[in-house]
Amino acid sequence: MTQAERTSISDGRMIDAAIELVLERGTHNTTLKDVGEKAGYSRGLAGIRFGSKEQLFNEMALVYDRRWKAEIDAFVGNQRGLEAFSAAVDAVAHFLEERNDHAKAMYLLYYETIGSSPLIRKRLAAVHTAYNTDVSRWVGEAKLDGVVKSDISPDRFAIQWSSFVFGLIYQWLVNPHKTDTGQALRDFREIFLSYMTKS
Repeated sequence: MTQAERTSISDGRMIDAAIELVLERGTHNTTLKDVGEKAGYSRGLAGIRFGSKEQLFNEMALVYDRRWKAEIDAFVGNQRGLEAFSAAVDAVAHFLEERNDHAKAMYLLYYETIGSSPLIRKRLAAVHTAYNTDVSRWVGEAKLDGVVKSDISPDRFAIQWSSFVFGLIYQWLVNPHKTDTGQALRDFREIFLSYMTKS
């Protein structure tokens, strides 16, 4: 095994350890020392590898973004318009249901550090921008196809939809046993589609 491969493995283990610790303790009580130990390495390896807790959290966010994008791409494929939007909703529901520990850890990280970490705030802003851009494009395609009402603004709809999604995730973090994210996403999708499509 090469040094690069060993480094990749140890980084992955420390990211996984950090996810577990954030779930157990939150971001403020997660330390680089604990991350290294939980991953099975020395107390100082995480500090050497990532430099700071903020940089570790940024690496966690990058890993999460890649997994999230892969999930969306797998569901959407080459679809466009409302079919792509509908498939993306299914992807979000599936991700929250099947990768719920990872999703919970990442949104705890995002929401707990948004006021204290410019790096994480910038990362989350980029996530929102990318998600809104996709949704706006899909609704715009449906509008060009004559499926969506002419007075619907794709950009404004994208903001409304993402506000619902991220508000739902916030409720899920606060009260997970009373928040059925999959059902809520599917219900609200139907409400949106019935409102904006031509009869």
